[in-house]
Amino acid sequence: MVLENKRYVPTLAIRPSEMNGLERLPGATKDRMTPCILLAPWVNANTLDKAMDRAEQAFHGRNYILDIDRGYQFTNLESGPQQELAQLMQPDNAYENWVEFVRQHEKAWPCIQSRNQSTAELRQQIKAFQEIGRPYCIRIVRDRFPNNMQEIVSACTADGPADFVIILEGGWTRDPLTLSVWFQGVVAESFRDLDAAVPVVVSCTSIPKTFSNFSGVTEVLFSNRQLVDQISRQTNRTRVIYGDWGSTQPREGNGFARRPYDRIDYPTEGAWYIVRNNEKKWDFKAVAKELVDNSGVWRGDLGIWGEDMIFHTTISKELGIDTPLKNVAARINIHLHRQAFYGQPDLAALDFDEDWVD
Repeated sequence: MVLENKRYVPTLAIRPSEMNGLERLPGATKDRMTPCILLAPWVNANTLDKAMDRAEQAFHGRNYILDIDRGYQFTNLESGPQQELAQLMQPDNAYENWVEFVRQHEKAWPCIQSRNQSTAELRQQIKAFQEIGRPYCIRIVRDRFPNNMQEIVSACTADGPADFVIILEGGWTRDPLTLSVWFQGVVAESFRDLDAAVPVVVSCTSIPKTFSNFSGVTEVLFSNRQLVDQISRQTNRTRVIYGDWGSTQPREGNGFARRPYDRIDYPTEGAWYIVRNNEKKWDFKAVAKELVDNSGVWRGDLGIWGEDMIFHTTISKELGIDTPLKNVAARINIHLHRQAFYGQPDLAALDFDEDWVD
């Protein structure tokens, strides 16, 4: 069965911080998750396949869910990779370009492209993936809710039980619990005719969009776990799986308007600790020392790259975090690890030592 024994489905864009944070996870951590990777051009690459190479390098040898990153902002349609991405979005002949692209990447489990598709067209796409032995995913995004939901459900149920997964994507929110009614409504109404054994991933993110008001060591709680528990209790689904954005958020704009002040973000099981101080002009080394020596929340015993990067920063920025992107990569790495092993009573006792090739 698809996602059997998987505890976590993070949604990750193909951006440097996400791919670095994912790649540097221990193998045991990767084995507990199946990420949903959102396809977009890789930095300065001349073909879209370079983005796939980067994703498959980061999650080496393992299956992952693949969707088109529809939040990606096209800036130059004379660019080869941007042209390729636009072609994958073409609905002609039941998204034949998308089907052919997925066919070339054997570890990818595709999300069905459903925009304005009839039941027959959706069935054609699903059958094409079934013929090459791929499980598939129905990914429903709250901000782009499909106008053909009945056709989607009909296409999925045409052949009886099938090997697929549903991702319900709430996107960014200030408070995940405010989305509970939406998630419950989609499960209870839109998917009421689907086999209850089809796994449903409940995903959203509440990572802050701005950090200018944070000073010192600030706890930012997130309630994704409570949301998933609510949906599990209040629906008839056999398997409701935890999802989030790996401590990131959907694409907005083109990145930093200016270089942000130095800060380090430290994830725990249910919170992020944001450490920065503009008034005292803390640099990364000072921020790291405040977190490690004075915060009371630092563990340092997880045995993973993200924590090592923060600790090395207390010694020298050159050894650890010296850019905002490295901070985000370390945060993602720690967050993914903690959520993959959520509830593990003695995580520090596990042995994650592996040979690492730089």
